[in-house]
Amino acid sequence: MALNPLGPVASAFYLDNSEVACIMGPVGSAKSTAAAGRVVRHAYEQAPHNGVRHTRFAIVRNTGPQLVDTTIKTWLKLFPENVYGKFSSTSKTHRWRFRPQGAKELIDAEFIFRALDDEKDVANLLSLEVTGIWFNEMREINTEIFAHAGRRVGRFPGGDMGGCTWRGRIGDTNPWAATSDFHEMFVADPRPSYAYFKQPGGMDKDAENLENLEQTAETLALPWNDERRRVQGRSYYEKALIDFSKSEGDMYVHCKYGASKDGKPVFEAYDDNVHCREKELLYHRDGPKSQPVVPIYIGWDNTGRNPAVVVAQKSDEGQWRAQYELCAQGMGMKAFAKEVKRWLAETIPNSRIMRITCDPAGRAKDSSELDMRMVIVAEFPGVVVVNARTNEIATRIEAVDGALRRQILPGGEPALIISKKCKILRTACIHKYHFRKMKIAGGDRFTESPEKITPYADVADALQYLMLGGGEGRLGEPGKETRWPENGQAITMATPKGWNPLGVRD
Repeated sequence: MALNPLGPVASAFYLDNSEVACIMGPVGSAKSTAAAGRVVRHAYEQAPHNGVRHTRFAIVRNTGPQLVDTTIKTWLKLFPENVYGKFSSTSKTHRWRFRPQGAKELIDAEFIFRALDDEKDVANLLSLEVTGIWFNEMREINTEIFAHAGRRVGRFPGGDMGGCTWRGRIGDTNPWAATSDFHEMFVADPRPSYAYFKQPGGMDKDAENLENLEQTAETLALPWNDERRRVQGRSYYEKALIDFSKSEGDMYVHCKYGASKDGKPVFEAYDDNVHCREKELLYHRDGPKSQPVVPIYIGWDNTGRNPAVVVAQKSDEGQWRAQYELCAQGMGMKAFAKEVKRWLAETIPNSRIMRITCDPAGRAKDSSELDMRMVIVAEFPGVVVVNARTNEIATRIEAVDGALRRQILPGGEPALIISKKCKILRTACIHKYHFRKMKIAGGDRFTESPEKITPYADVADALQYLMLGGGEGRLGEPGKETRWPENGQAITMATPKGWNPLGVRD
């Protein structure tokens, strides 16, 4: 292919050899080009049998018009018939049989283009014996078809011809809705060996393929990596934002996941592109002879039969980092408190709890006449355990949303980030913790309180209590002394001395 170099994410996808892989990006980011190039690379890298490299690939689009107008046009632009051989419009197959310059072996590759307009088309796809399948605009594909297609790959060439050097399914796509099954499979709870590549948004500083978008005769005469080409390419997205609605701009330009159709997310400031980040655990010492410890803060939804905890740290710069979560269903508070203690010892063996903040509704008595907070105190003696100062929903939401909106300097990172390890919390923030949409004429209306969907609402509540306990959602700055009415103990919000943001044991 005579192409300018792909961007870093598209290049990583192109060079990847996972059996299942998907690249997501904004419009115009060269993700389809990367997918087409990857399929061809696998054809060239197939081990030869009797001097021939045999492969067969299916290239799939949701409908016939999309297949003809978009997928096939893109393919033939990259691999023109005068170079690679005649494309059969009848069978929709591009058959390659030639010896590349300087090579000893022949390439014998079939690229079969298929649409999924009806059940007959699906049956046709699922009867093929292929090396691999490329799903163009994968978000439009039914996930059941995607799953069953996995049984058709790796069947050609067979063992009598040496077998497949690579086999698998790949896809390229614009952002799918957060409620998509693909989101669960690749992002929220990724399947083993599923590789996922997400490109930057079109307005991001490291946006990909700007060098090839909206170019003029003058800019095309410049070297491909000239900054003026990137500036010119940016206008492609600037114009798109004028034409698109906000939700369309978020998806097709900024590469954000689509909104849930179930309702409005409670944490509106949450952006999975920005707030889902991995950070190493922070350590500090009590003294020169002590062992490094991991200071942690816990938010605890400790009422009802579906308790949950969120474990976070706070950096010297004031960034909250939600690192772990634990949820239970149908478990009593005493049993859950013991389980949290066991789990912490196993997950973070050298941790020290700085504070546990609970659901203030836990002031009610249980059947043993124990305050719910006291149940936790009994299991964690010596730890500061407090009830959140309020259960007012607007304040609780603002405690989280305010931190999501706020930036930490230097660097401009958000004041709250969430680890991929917190799968339930992350999914809750994206769409599962939401205000339910009501069927009322005259526009969209939503419930005043978030819908209580277990375990998502429970872990979201735990995050809210954690942030309230950390001084978020209030006037004044963290670091000021606050007196908690539950036990009269003065607690400073300041970061303890001895923090080591880089985790280096000094």
